[in-house]
Formats: sequence, C-alpha cells, structure tokens
Amino acid sequence: MPETVSKTDNFLKAIEKYAEEQRSKIQSEAEDFKERELNKAEEEGLREAYVLIQKKMTDIKTQIASDLSKAETASRRKTFARRQEIEKEVFEKAAAKLDEYTKTDRYSKSLEESAKKISKVLESDDVVLKVRKKDLVHKNKIFLAFGRKCEIEESGDIVIGGMMGISKKLGQLIDDTLDSKLDAQHEWFCETSGLKVTE
Repeated sequence: MPETVSKTDNFLKAIEKYAEEQRSKIQSEAEDFKERELNKAEEEGLREAYVLIQKKMTDIKTQIASDLSKAETASRRKTFARRQEIEKEVFEKAAAKLDEYTKTDRYSKSLEESAKKISKVLESDDVVLKVRKKDLVHKNKIFLAFGRKCEIEESGDIVIGGMMGISKKLGQLIDDTLDSKLDAQHEWFCETSGLKVTE
C-alpha cells in the first residue's frame, strides 16, 4: 500500500507542479498581455496627443499668419493714406506758390512766351487760346505775342494759370498750363520722394 500511496502522492505532486507551472505561465502571459496592451494604449494615447499637438500648432501658426497679414495690410493702408496726405500737402503748397507767381510781372511775360510758342506750332487761322478768367486782363498782350488772328477765351478747366491752344482744323491741342505742369509732377514726386508703399 505504501507504494500506491507513494505513486498517488507523486502523481498528485506532478499534477500540482504542472498546475503551478500552468498557473505561472498563464499569469506571466496575462502580465505580458497587460503590459503590451498598456504600451499599446500608451503609444496610441501619445500618437493621438502628438496629432492633437500638431493640429493645434498648425492652427496657431495659421492664426498668427492671418493676424500678421491683417496687421501688415492695415499698416500698408495707414502708410499709403499718410503718403497721400503728404503728397496732397506738398501739391497744395506748390499750387499756392504758383498762385503767388501768377500775380507777378514774370507770369505776364510767361503768358506772352506761351502764346509765341503756341503760334509757332499751330499755324492755322482757327486757333483759340484758352486762359483762366483772371488772365483775361492780359488779353491784348497775349494777342500781340501770338502775332496773328486768334480767339482768346476763358476756360473753367484752367485753375492755376497758363494757357491752352486749340486748332480744330489741325486737330491739335497744346496744353501749356501751370495746372498740367503741376499735375505732371505727381509721377515724378512718387518716384523720387521716397514715400513708396511696398509689399
């Protein structure tokens, strides 16, 4: 009987040992599975966090670029408006100086020179010389300087001074007004003043 007990004990011990090994193996596999799943979840969480961070960074960069663009546009508008103000001030002062000039004897002489110049170019008998209303006081001097038949009329288009010569027969107009000369200076002013608005 002891042999049977011993065999049974050995058998039970072997089963217990096997059961313990299986339990340890299952526990180890469960721990490995748990660790793999945690690592997987952690990696997935990190990946999602990374994607979220990247999206937020892109959104922030886009917002900053948009804000900068708006600020630059507003600054350019402000600079452009100021440049226009300066240009307006400069040309108003220039117009005032020219207005002062039209009250001098030199201006009267310049009207005569202008009439002579127009007479040489518009060699026709239908020439009309246009001047501002204030300059009609120089009508006789202008007529004599022109040197032949012409009409001298008031023009509401001439504000500062000078004159225009028109010949319908020749289909020509000569603009020798102070208005057009001042206006022609706008482009020169913009190019040389250094008051440019750049991108």
